[in-house]
Amino acid sequence: MNSLVDKINKTIYKDYPFYKGVKPKVSENTKGELLLVYEKSEKTEDGLTLPMLLRVKADAQGNIKSVSGSR
Repeated sequence: MNSLVDKINKTIYKDYPFYKGVKPKVSENTKGELLLVYEKSEKTEDGLTLPMLLRVKADAQGNIKSVSGSR
């Protein structure tokens, strides 16, 4: 499973550079599909903390099926 996560990470880090270096929380359902959740927070110009979340669903072969995020 680590090689699948590495493959997904490579794509996510390329497409979403804000998340580069963020280690995802990985869960697997009964069909072998993966859900990766990347979480981080950024400081805004006025000093507030903005939580950021990226959810990635992938099949058992590591192909990304959907990506959703919050700002």
